Amino acid sequence: REESDKFLYDHRRTLADLMATEHYGTVARVARQHGLMVYGEALEDHRPSLGDDMDMRRFADVPMAAMWTHRRDEGPRVTYLADIKGAASVAHVYGQNLVAAESMTAFMNPWNYGPADLKHVIDLEFVTGVNRPVVHTSVHVPVDDRKPGLSLFIFGQYFNRNETWAEMAKPWVDYMARHALMLQQGRNVADVGYVYGEEAPLPGLYGDKPVADAPREWAYDFIGNHALVNALVNDGAELVSQGGARYKALYLGGSSSRMTLPTLRKLARLVEGGATVIGTAPVGNPSLAGDAAEYAALVAKLWPGTDMARVGQGRVIASGDIASGLRAIGVTPDFRYSGAGEGAEIPFVHRKLADGDSYFLVNRTDRAETIEARFRVTGKAPELWRAESGTSEPLSYRIEGGETVVPLALQGWESVHIVFRKPARADALAIKKVVPSPAATLAGPWSVAFQEGRGAPAGTTMAALAPLDESAEPGIRYFSGVATYTTAFATPKGWKKGQPLWIDLGEAREVAEVSVNGAAAGTVWHAPYRLDVSALARKGRNTLSVRVANLSVNRLIGDAQPGATKLTWTALPTYRADAPLRRSGLIGPVTLLTQGGSSTGR
Repeated sequence: REESDKFLYDHRRTLADLMATEHYGTVARVARQHGLMVYGEALEDHRPSLGDDMDMRRFADVPMAAMWTHRRDEGPRVTYLADIKGAASVAHVYGQNLVAAESMTAFMNPWNYGPADLKHVIDLEFVTGVNRPVVHTSVHVPVDDRKPGLSLFIFGQYFNRNETWAEMAKPWVDYMARHALMLQQGRNVADVGYVYGEEAPLPGLYGDKPVADAPREWAYDFIGNHALVNALVNDGAELVSQGGARYKALYLGGSSSRMTLPTLRKLARLVEGGATVIGTAPVGNPSLAGDAAEYAALVAKLWPGTDMARVGQGRVIASGDIASGLRAIGVTPDFRYSGAGEGAEIPFVHRKLADGDSYFLVNRTDRAETIEARFRVTGKAPELWRAESGTSEPLSYRIEGGETVVPLALQGWESVHIVFRKPARADALAIKKVVPSPAATLAGPWSVAFQEGRGAPAGTTMAALAPLDESAEPGIRYFSGVATYTTAFATPKGWKKGQPLWIDLGEAREVAEVSVNGAAAGTVWHAPYRLDVSALARKGRNTLSVRVANLSVNRLIGDAQPGATKLTWTALPTYRADAPLRRSGLIGPVTLLTQGGSSTGR
């Protein structure tokens, strides 16, 4: 049985190598001969074919992965996280830099997503390593009189001009573009090269379970066997890859408990040259090839039975605990935080810039977190950069113990960039921030005008805001399109021109475009639905107009009602008559907020 297993390993390894070089490699070579770029998407989900996904994607100009939509309370399938991390690691190790992903693919959810539903998905892609999302999918729209129109069978975001919110999509697209641009700058920083072994690809190893032994306070890249043997060289105590990635240690995880002799030899050379390896000794050779005596001698040399062994200029730490191994060699955490609630999850990406550092953080829970964030940076003042608006602002901080400590208040599911570029003029700085305070509620009445040709009356008056989908009028209940809400308001008593004034829409489904006194104030697409209107408001009476686009779902359900006159056209059946309606319209409460005080921190 053991000999058969070894023969099968060698046979499968040969097929895997040929899959990479003769398929992916040949496609890339021929494409480049014709002036084309190659995006390489490999295994995605578990192990649909023989082969190593990192080895396959090293031939691509842009290594690519995939991430499907998922509910916030469900989280993603872990196989996609391994797939994205693998694509990002390929780019870092081999120097492609760009990391693409088939992004936000949906299944059996036609026209059922607005930008707010997708934000947590794309943010997870970005913080896992993506910096060039490819939205799946924008189906061709050949005509304008059949809406919402064609789809790619049952798959994908139907991201084209027939979306009800298409004309308001620019802030959502800008949000993705700004994140992508920021995450393409400089060089990715990862302290650990995670060697996952030779016996299975990443979605095979981590298709059903997360990478449980991965570090949390240090970033890491996956290192495939080809990268380990061919792409890493010593540079003092660090390892550097052909693409410029630098690692302070290698960790032996995944299937590294079985290691071929050529891999063991390369590991020994790296350690002798100064590298640090953290991990336990391999228990055997999965291949028929290799001298058993030489194998045993190398294992004994690298793992002589002590917790830490000096071998040449390097060392081997016989431990499965990455964090303790890094601390043992004096590598401090790159990013850590305190003060968060139980179950908090704030992953990060660190990019080294030509003139500083940039960290990308995502709050992966639905509750706000007030934390002290600690960054392994000194001598630079932190700034908060927002992808929603393209604006930045200075932050309070203190420098201590080789770290910059920054007080941060993160909204649920919020993502931010913390950028260190400007010199710190002191070891500590406290900045007072304006705290919005409710000043008035805009109760109504509201005039509501509905987009023509969508089955709703031309307009109506609401004494108070309520979801459109709860209306007794079928044309309003099943309305899908843009509804324009108008009312008047008076600025709060004591407010003066030049002072802050915000309008908070409360809840708006799905995208809301706000105008004050006939001038555009901006578009909001996720909570908090809040805009600064101080530059447009005038003391006394003002007019407020809010254009709100919902989804196509409610009209599709309306068209499924018995006896309904159909207003929509789709290539496939979509929703049944008894399907639940989506919350719709300007729901509120709409409030005015003014400067109510200040706090130290963000």
